[in-house]
Amino acid sequence: MEPCINRRRLLQVGTATALAATLPGLAGCAGDPGGTAQDKIDSPDDNINPTGMPIVTEPITLSMMTRHNPSLIEDWNSLPSWAEMEKLSNVHVEWGMVPWESASERRNLALASGDYPGILHRTGVGTVDLAKYGEQGTFVALNSVIDEYMPNLSAILDEHPEYRSGLTFPDGNIYSLPTIYDPAFESLVAQYKLWVRQDWLDSFSMSPPETIEEFEAYLDRVVHDDPNGNGKADEIGYATSNATLFVDMLRGTFGVGNRGVTAGLIDADESGGVRFWPTSEQNRDLLDYIHRLYDRGLIQDDIFSSDSDRFIAMGQSELFGAVALQSPTGFFGADAGENYLSLPPLKKDSSDPVPPFHTVGSGLHDIGQFVITDKAEHPIEACRWMDHFYGDEGARLFFMGVEGESYRTTKDGRHELLPHITDNPDGLTVGAALRAYVTYAGGSYPGIVKQEYFQGSESSDQAVEGTEALAPYVIDEIWPSFTYTSEEAAEMSSLSVDIDKLATESRAKFITGELSLDDWDTHVGQFDQVGLDRYLEIQQAALDRYRG
Repeated sequence: MEPCINRRRLLQVGTATALAATLPGLAGCAGDPGGTAQDKIDSPDDNINPTGMPIVTEPITLSMMTRHNPSLIEDWNSLPSWAEMEKLSNVHVEWGMVPWESASERRNLALASGDYPGILHRTGVGTVDLAKYGEQGTFVALNSVIDEYMPNLSAILDEHPEYRSGLTFPDGNIYSLPTIYDPAFESLVAQYKLWVRQDWLDSFSMSPPETIEEFEAYLDRVVHDDPNGNGKADEIGYATSNATLFVDMLRGTFGVGNRGVTAGLIDADESGGVRFWPTSEQNRDLLDYIHRLYDRGLIQDDIFSSDSDRFIAMGQSELFGAVALQSPTGFFGADAGENYLSLPPLKKDSSDPVPPFHTVGSGLHDIGQFVITDKAEHPIEACRWMDHFYGDEGARLFFMGVEGESYRTTKDGRHELLPHITDNPDGLTVGAALRAYVTYAGGSYPGIVKQEYFQGSESSDQAVEGTEALAPYVIDEIWPSFTYTSEEAAEMSSLSVDIDKLATESRAKFITGELSLDDWDTHVGQFDQVGLDRYLEIQQAALDRYRG
């Protein structure tokens, strides 16, 4: 069994008393006396089968700290997918569940106390902590294990060397296993799209908007012409479940975020170097446009406080003229969502070419979802177990469950969910019905996500068709989140917090008019006071290494 978190010691860690008391399944274990995880990598156990299934001859148990989505049951081993994986691999898993909303806090508490488990699973370790604990030796370098024992992941990294670069830290080591979006799954990589109501356009005798001026004119008609025909002025022009998406949908139009959304607040300047795009004049123009829509009442007035449940309920009531979503049918249902049309990137001017689409994520989506610590009792076995989910069989098991129980294979080799999932007798959605079989709800899982197996709204016919309108304009170069040295990571842990906070809070104030864009230069100067120059130096060094 993997070393687990000792509850008694956690109770002694500063302000951790209340938190430590809620670490189920990870208490009361001592460290393994048989050597460190690195020792076990250097001298593999004879019980390990280097290839194929089962992973081990004699059964073993792995214990993991795992983030638990509240929509799922707690006993994952009772679900068919994990029962099948145990039968295949001879590996039993003890899931040390921690609450979804406080997983980062629980993980940080465990690492700070020195009482942490051998495996961190789905806890979202960031690049700053990966650098810090990797160079300290708390997180184990996985380079040799990947090369020798993980053929599925190795094949992906060989096919996409930019993913290997994005995983590798400045000391040459890989300290974690990632979430990978299959680049062929275009409706996931470019998952958010701008949608308008085709039926409402028809009622207005309007063509689909091609420019920001035409889009504004369409929103004006939505708000003032009662297109849902209920005699009430209840329509909302443009709505999202996340205020960031208002900006994201217009990144390409205004020329910001030109290296994709995974790169965050940096993109490339004209020379290819790092630029902090929130202080650019292009972003000023973007915020000015969104503020105009807000000031005219053409976008939802509670964009910074709206919750997802309310957003979905309003969408189901057919109140939105335009939305930024993966798929309206996936959120609002077929009746309310089927009339939406996906738009290509909007032009600023009718004489402009269609701009690039910047709202695209890196296929190397999240690098910190599976970490082996120095206390792991079975590091090679754990990585072999994880490698299964970078292949087709594992991806199918993870997203579709067990053949004959939740899906079937057709004569032509396709895999399709069974009728009690797709047309659930209790009225459950596909995602809800699948929760009795699989645990992908909530995302943040290591492994590969492929269109033929993933059952989320991004794989729906509407999402796939909507992406086709964007495909010709998707940018070619997409940056991942960069990796840092431990010294850089220590600086970035404070710099990024202050800079992100200032950028996010000021964006909201400019959109609502609480701050005037006449004071833009003063606003830009505030970033110098929170260390923007040093932040950009570190990001440029990280980019140089990534390209190197």
